[in-house]
Amino acid sequence: MNKVFDELAAAICKKIYGFVVHDDIYIGNRIKILKPKIWGYKGTIYKLRVYCGKESPRVLFVKTPHNDIVLLHGFIKKTRKTPKKDAEIAIRNLERLKNKVETAQLPLAKYLL
Repeated sequence: MNKVFDELAAAICKKIYGFVVHDDIYIGNRIKILKPKIWGYKGTIYKLRVYCGKESPRVLFVKTPHNDIVLLHGFIKKTRKTPKKDAEIAIRNLERLKNKVETAQLPLAKYLL
C-alpha cells in the first residue's frame, strides 16, 4: 500500500468508527445526504467528506436496519457536484445490498492504531 492510501483509509476509518461508537450518524458540515429525488433511488445514502492533505475524498454509505454502516463507494472529488458516475455506482451497490449480496468487513482496527 502507498502512504496516501493508508492516510486516506485511516481518516475514513476514524470517521466511520466515530459513528459506530456513538451509535448514530451525526449530521454536520462533513455529512450530507445524496438527494433521492435527484438521483432516483429509495433510501438514505450519506456522503461523508474526509480531509486528508490535498485530496478531497468522499465516501457514500448507508446505515442498515441492523445499525451496520456499509460503505457503498468512495472517490476523489474534483468538481463541485457529486459526479453522476459515482452516484450511480453507489446506487447500484445499494441495490446489491438490498438483494443480500455478501459484503466484506472493513479492517477498522488496522487503521485506528
